[in-house]
Amino acid sequence: MKKVFLLFALFVSLAVSAQRVEKVGTVQLGLPYAEALSAIKAEFGEPVSASADEVIYGKKTFRGFAYDEVKFRFKNGRFNEARFFMKVGSKAGAQKKMEDIARELGKTEQLSRDIEDGNTWFYKGGVSPVGVSHLFTIYTYPKQGSHGTELRYGPVRFPENQ
Repeated sequence: MKKVFLLFALFVSLAVSAQRVEKVGTVQLGLPYAEALSAIKAEFGEPVSASADEVIYGKKTFRGFAYDEVKFRFKNGRFNEARFFMKVGSKAGAQKKMEDIARELGKTEQLSRDIEDGNTWFYKGGVSPVGVSHLFTIYTYPKQGSHGTELRYGPVRFPENQ
């Protein structure tokens, strides 16, 4: 009986410590920079700019939506965040785009709607690859007299020793 219990405890500890594999499109979060850059270029083409911390694209389509700017970010040499920005204009237009994106992502991911101060709502969904928090957030923002919608994956805080 002790052996069965020990095997069960070992199995549970391995399952709890294992990281989930989550992707942004076809690019796995947590990949080392060189591997992630190669995968990002394979899916999105040549970037406008690339550094060790950030890879930037201009107009790109992702999951059926046209974005004005896309940023892939790296921390400690690993892909940990992707941000998709869409300039919309009006607050109502930005909220409609947010709802459209949430509806699309909700087809494959669990979503929840939350409310910030000022009665502004946003969505969060998926599960982070490290098992803490959510995978992505969809929200609206004001910027220079206009409004936009952003889909943000991460940032994921991967353990430094892996």
